[in-house]
Amino acid sequence: MKLFNVLPLALAVLLAACATTAPEKTEPKIPELNDTLPKLSLQTLLPNVADNEYCNSRMDSDILYGIGLSLFNNDDQPAAKSCLVMAAPKHNRAFCYLSMIAEQETDKSPEQRDRESFNYMAYSASQNDWCAEYGLYQVYLSGSNAVPVDRPLALRWLERSAMHGYPVTQQILAEQYEEQGDLASSYAWLKIIDNKKDTHELDELKAKLTPEQLAAGEQRYNELRAQVSSKETLYAEAREEDVARYSADIHLAYPDTFKGMASAERYDFVKRTMFKGIDLPYIHNRDQVTSYIVVARRAQLKKPGADVLQNKQIVSVLSDEELSVDDAVKKAQAILNKAYK
Repeated sequence: MKLFNVLPLALAVLLAACATTAPEKTEPKIPELNDTLPKLSLQTLLPNVADNEYCNSRMDSDILYGIGLSLFNNDDQPAAKSCLVMAAPKHNRAFCYLSMIAEQETDKSPEQRDRESFNYMAYSASQNDWCAEYGLYQVYLSGSNAVPVDRPLALRWLERSAMHGYPVTQQILAEQYEEQGDLASSYAWLKIIDNKKDTHELDELKAKLTPEQLAAGEQRYNELRAQVSSKETLYAEAREEDVARYSADIHLAYPDTFKGMASAERYDFVKRTMFKGIDLPYIHNRDQVTSYIVVARRAQLKKPGADVLQNKQIVSVLSDEELSVDDAVKKAQAILNKAYK
C-alpha cells in the first residue's frame, strides 16, 4: 500500500526544569519515567483560546487537528496554536506541535517559552506518545538552561520511544547498543526494524556475533517482538492522522463537500474513500487522493450510491498526476453534471 503522509520526524529540543526523585540512602532507586516529569493536567496546561477564521470549538476534533497541522506547516503559528489547543484533548500528538510553537513565541520570556515547550512535551510523553518521548531524549541528551545533561535518562526515553514503535529511535538505539559493545541487543533492535529492502547493516552485525551472542540476540528479539508496538499499529496511527488531514484540507477548500453528513458518517466516508484511493494503481500522490474524495462525494450528492470509478472519463481525470485538485474537481464536475442530470 502506498504512503503519502510522512510524519514530521525532527522535533525541536525542549528546554525547562525537570523534577527528579531523590534516591534512597541505601540502594539507589530508579524512578518510573513518568515520575521524572512534572504533574500536569489539561486544565492547567492548555490556555484559553478564541475561535478564529479557521477553527471554532464546535468543529470535529480531527478536522481541528488537521487544520492545525496545515496552518503549522504554512507557518501561521498563532492560528495553528488555537486549532491545536482545541484539538489537543482528543489528539495527543497535537502537544508535540504545541511544544514547537511555544519555543518560537517571541512575546514571552525565554524562561516561559522553555517551560511551556517542555510541559507540552512532558504531558504528551506521559500519555505514551513516541513523538514526545523522542523529544525528551533530545532534551536530556543535549541539556540546556535549567535542564542538565542526563544521558542515562535520555537513553531511557529513547528506549521508551523505540518500544512504542518509532523506527528512528529504534535505529538510534541499535547504534548506541553497538557502540557500547552490547551486540546482542543491537542485533535484536535491528531485527525489530526489519528493513527487508536493505539488510546489509543486520548482515554485517550478524557476522560479528559469536554463537552465544547470536542466541542471546534472538532471545532478546523474541522478547521485544512481544512488547514493541507493531508496524501495523504505527501505520494505523498514521492513517488516522491522514483522515484528519484530508478532512481538514477538503473542509477548507471545498466546505460544502460534507454538507448533510453527521460527524461519524463524514469520518467513515473519508477513511473508506482514502484507503480505496491510495490502493488505486493510477493514483500516486496526495492531490489525486484528495480529488477522488471530493469527486466521489459530489457524485453521491447527485445520485446516492454512485461509484465514480465506473465512469471512464472520471477515471481519466483522476489518473492525471499533473492536474491540481482544483482543475481535477472542475473537470470531474462537468462530467458529473452530464452523467447525473
